Amino acid sequence: MTWQYTPEILPYVGLLFLSMLLAGGLAVYTVVAWTDGTEEPTVRAFVGLNVGCALWSGAYAMQLLSAAVPTKLSWLAVSFVGAVLVSLSCFSFAVAYSGNEGLLSRRTLLLLVVEPVVAFVLFTTQYGNLYTRRIDTVVVSDLVMIDRTFGVMGYVHILYLYGLLALSAGFLLRTIYRSNRVYRVQAGAVLLGIFVPLVANVVWFLRLGPMGNLDFTPVAFVVSGLVYAVAISRHHLLDIVPVARTAVVENMRDGFLVIDETDRVRDVNAAVRRHVSDDDPESIVGRDIGAVFPEVTSVIRDESRPAHTEIAVDTDDQRRLFDVQVQRLSNDHRFRLLLLRDVTDQHAVEQRYQALIENASDLITVIDDENVIRYQSPSIANVLGYDPSALEGRSYDEFVHPEDRARIVDAFHDDLEEPAATGRTEYRIRDADGEWRDVETVGRNLLDDPFVDGIVLNTRDVTERKKREREIRRKNDQLGEFAGVVSHDLRNPLTVAQGYLEAAREDVDCEYHDDIELAHDRIETIIEDVLLLAREGQAIGETDRVDFERVVDRAWTHVDTGSASLTVASDRPIVADEDRILQLLENLFRNSVEHGGGDVHVRVGTVADGFFVEDDGPGIPVDERQDVLEYGHTTADSGTGFGLAIVSRIAEGHGWAVRVTEGTNGGARFEFTMDDSPVTPTLDGNAPADG
Repeated sequence: MTWQYTPEILPYVGLLFLSMLLAGGLAVYTVVAWTDGTEEPTVRAFVGLNVGCALWSGAYAMQLLSAAVPTKLSWLAVSFVGAVLVSLSCFSFAVAYSGNEGLLSRRTLLLLVVEPVVAFVLFTTQYGNLYTRRIDTVVVSDLVMIDRTFGVMGYVHILYLYGLLALSAGFLLRTIYRSNRVYRVQAGAVLLGIFVPLVANVVWFLRLGPMGNLDFTPVAFVVSGLVYAVAISRHHLLDIVPVARTAVVENMRDGFLVIDETDRVRDVNAAVRRHVSDDDPESIVGRDIGAVFPEVTSVIRDESRPAHTEIAVDTDDQRRLFDVQVQRLSNDHRFRLLLLRDVTDQHAVEQRYQALIENASDLITVIDDENVIRYQSPSIANVLGYDPSALEGRSYDEFVHPEDRARIVDAFHDDLEEPAATGRTEYRIRDADGEWRDVETVGRNLLDDPFVDGIVLNTRDVTERKKREREIRRKNDQLGEFAGVVSHDLRNPLTVAQGYLEAAREDVDCEYHDDIELAHDRIETIIEDVLLLAREGQAIGETDRVDFERVVDRAWTHVDTGSASLTVASDRPIVADEDRILQLLENLFRNSVEHGGGDVHVRVGTVADGFFVEDDGPGIPVDERQDVLEYGHTTADSGTGFGLAIVSRIAEGHGWAVRVTEGTNGGARFEFTMDDSPVTPTLDGNAPADG
């Protein structure tokens, strides 16, 4: 390879190599220092920009030093690549730096490289002289230099690169205009790093340069490199960029305001602009905060204000509530930061739950590990007559009946030992009038929850339920005593009568013997039903989730149903005493077969709040539906009138309401509706919707 040089050109070549080393060093430094940030568009673009500068400077130096024309053209091709890389990287950096990195999609980047690729192919192949019409050499100061005349594609390519640089400058100027001081310095440095080489290149393109139109663009990259180095070291060019503000501040759900010492707005985000009634929201910047947001004026001028202050702002459609926090910036006390958090929805939720708590029939109490009341819901005023604020700080034990106190203390401290453990218990508690009320409490240990820091007690007044239970037990005891007497007093003479009947059959042939035996059997059945009702009545054992379809099938097999048919439409379990609901279903099936005939069709299913049993038999007349659930009511000669009465009592024991109505196909329908407490059976002549 033949080299050429003159004393005049050597300093310039030295500057070119210096520019190459400076740009290459910046690229290497950026990759090493920002290893974790190489995925950031700004960092990648900055590396590409400096690599392009290094290629352009070094290749142009080698082109000047080379004497052979083919060698010069080869280095000129490398300079071409460097110039394209500089322009594309500069454009990408400006777009990403200004917070518009969404524009840098793969599709956009592919479109941007189409023109440079076409131009490079035309440049290297000289196809149709579209890129360069003529390539000659000229001798200037004993140096052989390339002299080109551009073709159509050459001018298009140069204007294309200038267009990318002009767009880059536009993005940076917009950033300078809209950003605060630190971002303005950064963007200004990048803009200067673009502007100096661009001016040098325009001078070369217009053939205004010395020494045969020597290109000073690569040398101008020395200025760019120094500017970038200062921007990185002193102004954190790659550490903090406006894109962070766009991605975070502008998209914050909370309002963001910066005001200066004169109470004028210096910066504001979109969340605030949405709540300002102004034809031009951008005009907020520079205006007095009192004119923009008069509601915060008192907050920023009150030095003794709390850390958080709530204000109400009337917008076009409604009133919004904001939590305002004012902070002075640590690095510049001339400015104050206002954070406005919209708490309207939060207040609505809080008010809703507050209303639910205040109007609930249940009590919510929070006690600590020493049983001291830390919170009492307002509903206690309606339930027990206490002022909730008067209870806080008092021991919960003092309101519990002395006979239940030890058991309750053990329940709170033993059953709730583990975090989040729950327990249920019943006891007596004193109301404001000194009366003892029966309550049921579900406790949950939330001592480890920092927002609760206590044991939460959900208490329900079950006094009326307990009264009913005691009344039912009393009646059942009385009925049991009565049934025992009746059973004893009736069975003795019945046994005697049955014995005489057997003796009479042996001695006398009489057509009435069968009728007498049938009467004896009916008496025996009545006695058994009375005993069953007396012994079990409304008494319900432990309830649990029961597979309703399985229980229905069991009950059907326990009854002599003959040719009757059954359909079950159940999509959920029910909570019941399985033995008692089995007995309830058996009695209903017997009733359907007895009154509907051997071919009756029975349909059973669940509804939203209970279940039903219906048939397609003759049904129950409206005027008799009041009586079918009473003792002794029957329309069959062989019936005792206790079957449906037992059904009613089992339902009542579960706390279910019973509704007797017309079935879907005209038969009888019995509906059982779940309720929290036992209720009186309900009878209605109108058929409800099917389950």
